[in-house]
Amino acid sequence: MNFFKNRRILAALVLCCSILTWQALAETPAIAIPIPNFHQVNEHVYRGGQPSPETWEHLAKIGVKTVIDLRREGEEEHSVAQEAEAVKKAGMTYVNVPMKGVVAPTDDQIAKVMALLNTNEPVFVHCKRGSDRTGAVIACYRISHDRWQQKQALQEAKSHGMALFQVGLKRYIMTYQPSM
Repeated sequence: MNFFKNRRILAALVLCCSILTWQALAETPAIAIPIPNFHQVNEHVYRGGQPSPETWEHLAKIGVKTVIDLRREGEEEHSVAQEAEAVKKAGMTYVNVPMKGVVAPTDDQIAKVMALLNTNEPVFVHCKRGSDRTGAVIACYRISHDRWQQKQALQEAKSHGMALFQVGLKRYIMTYQPSM
């Protein structure tokens, strides 16, 4: 009897250690890229803030094929043409889907980004901080691709820094219905 009791204790300890190890690995960022608020969403979608000119090569090295820029021309001296050139020089495709930072995106804007994210090709999506517009886009992606509930998707957006005053973006997430 003592033998079986010790085996059960040992099995429980192994299980606990396995769970703790898995949890620690799940919380560790898989890739370290010098981009503000950079995160890997899944095996082919990455998100973040505005990369510096020297970081495009880092994205290309991890396999990113397409960069989706949510910023508008001239937004705090942002140049769509310069970014497009730098991205192309690094061997990636550049797509600009300009969104205003404080209002909800249009359904057409979200549909265009969803089509790019659903190609199963490595994609990096960004805005200035990687939290508000990017957060809304990734929340919609989670709802449509991963079948998350709106509340769960909004919570993730908040955890990545979506600002309190982003009422339009939050409302859009909470009412977003993916097209079938």
